[in-house]
Amino acid sequence: MLRLLFFASALLLAACEQTPRVQAGGEVLQGKYVEDGKVAAFLGIPFAEPPVGELRWRAPQPLAHIVAERKVTDFAPACMQSMRILDWYRWLAVKAGGSADYYADLDVSEDCLYLNAWTPTLDSDAKLPVMVWVHGGSNKSGWSYEPNYLGHELAQTDVVVVSVGYRQGVFGFLSHPELLPVEPVANFALWDLLAALQWIHANIEQFGGDPANVTMFGESAGAQNILALLATHKSVGLLHRGITQSTAGFGRTHMPTLADERSRAIGLAEALGVPPKNSLDALRAIPAAKLFAVYDREFADHYHAPALDGQLFDAPIWELLENDVLHGRELIIGSNDAEWYDSTAEDASWDDVAEYAASTYPDGEAALQVVRSESDPRRALDRLQTAADMLCPSLQVAATVSADGGAAWVYHFTRAPRGINGESLGAYHGAEYPYVFGTRDPYFAASDTDRTLQQAMQRYWVAFAATGSPGGDGVPDWPPYKAPDFPVQELGDSVLTKPAPEPELCALLDEQVAGPGND
Repeated sequence: MLRLLFFASALLLAACEQTPRVQAGGEVLQGKYVEDGKVAAFLGIPFAEPPVGELRWRAPQPLAHIVAERKVTDFAPACMQSMRILDWYRWLAVKAGGSADYYADLDVSEDCLYLNAWTPTLDSDAKLPVMVWVHGGSNKSGWSYEPNYLGHELAQTDVVVVSVGYRQGVFGFLSHPELLPVEPVANFALWDLLAALQWIHANIEQFGGDPANVTMFGESAGAQNILALLATHKSVGLLHRGITQSTAGFGRTHMPTLADERSRAIGLAEALGVPPKNSLDALRAIPAAKLFAVYDREFADHYHAPALDGQLFDAPIWELLENDVLHGRELIIGSNDAEWYDSTAEDASWDDVAEYAASTYPDGEAALQVVRSESDPRRALDRLQTAADMLCPSLQVAATVSADGGAAWVYHFTRAPRGINGESLGAYHGAEYPYVFGTRDPYFAASDTDRTLQQAMQRYWVAFAATGSPGGDGVPDWPPYKAPDFPVQELGDSVLTKPAPEPELCALLDEQVAGPGND
C-alpha cells in the first residue's frame, strides 16, 4: 500500500509539472494524465506498420514510420468489423433502463494495430506487474477500448494495464493458397498479439512495468486466443501466465486447417468476381470496406478460430493443452452462471431445450432431466449451453494444467447485476467486466455487495499477475483446482469456496468431446 501511495504521489507531482512522456520504440510518446493525475494514459500507440495493401494477410511488420515525438492521447480506430458488439451494448443499456446514447458511434479501419497503456508510475525501476487485456467478440468484432475495458481504475491497484487491438474476421483469420510458408500463412490475429507482446517486452519498463512479469487476461474469443498463445512456443519469454474468462470450449472436436481457411479465400474471390487463380494480389487491392461487406455477407455464420498452420501450432490446440504444453504455467479460468441467457430467445420452449440437449449431449434425455426442475425453459437452455461451451471445458483445462505440474484456479461468477429499472439478465456473458476493471456502467445500480465483489476480484486478479497466485490480505482464501476436492471459487453475492457446479452435465459431457462455442 505504501508503495502505491509513493507512486501516486510521484505521478501527481509530475502531473503538476509536465505532460507525461515516455521513450519507446525510438520515439518520445506524449500521453496525458487522468484520474486527477493518479494515472498516466498513453492511448493509440502503434506497435506495427498498418496492415494494409501489400501487408494485408501478412505478419505484422515493425513500425517503419518513426517520428521524434508522437502524441498518443486518443484511441485509434477499431479494427474492421460490423456494429454487432456496439448494437449489443446499446440494447443492454436500454434493457437495463438507460439510454443507447451512452455509446458513441464506432470508427473502424484496417489500420488498427495500436495498443493503450495506463500506469500509476513512470519510474523505470518500479517493476510493476503488467496486465495485457485481449478483448472478445467471436474474433470478428470488439475493440480494445470498450467502456468496460478502460484501465485507469485498475492501474491504481499497482499494475500497468495494456489493451491491444488485433485484426478481426477476414483480415485476421483468412489464409490463401498463394501465401508461402517463408512467412506466416494464417492466424494473423495471433501474430498481431505476439507483436504487441514483443513491443511490450521491449518498452514496458519505461512505463513502470516488468517485462519479465506479463499476464494476459481476456474474455470469450479473446480468452480463447490467450489459451492458444500459451500453447505456442512463440510466446515463451513474452507471456508468463493467463487469466481466461468465459472460454475453453473451442477446438475440442475440430481445429480449422489451412485448407479450411484457403477454401474461404477462394470462395471470397468468387463472390467478388475475382478469378480464383492468382487472386491474392487482386484481393489485396480491393478496398477494405468492400472486402469486409462481401465477406460478412457470404460467411456471416462462420466462427473464426486459430487454425492448424504448422507454424504457430504443429498439433491441434486442444491436443497440446492435454499434452503438457502448459507445464509449470499458472492459469485462472472460469465462467459466468448464465452465459447465454441474454441471447436466448425469450419465447424458447421445452421443445427447443430437448432439441439442443439431443444435439449436444451424448445422452440428451439425461441432460434434459438435469434441467427439468427449471420453471423457465429459457434458463434451462442457458444452463445446457453454458455447461457445454464454457463451464465444463474450463474445468477440464484446469484439471489438465494441475495434472501437468502447473497451477490453476477456477472461478464461477454468479453476481446478477440489476439495471436501474430493477431488471436483471442474470450473470450474463461479460457481466464480470466492471468488477475486474472497476468501470461500472451508469445504467446498472451499484450496492455495497457490488463494491465488495469488485474489490475482491481486483485483488485476486492483481495478486495473480504479481505473484502467480490469487491470494492476499483482505480476501477469502482461494485454493487451487486440484485433487482430491477440485474446489471452485464463487464470485457473487458472497465470495466463497464450493464444489464445481453442474457435476451431472459435466459428467455427461465427459463421455464425448464437445464442439466449439459461438461467443
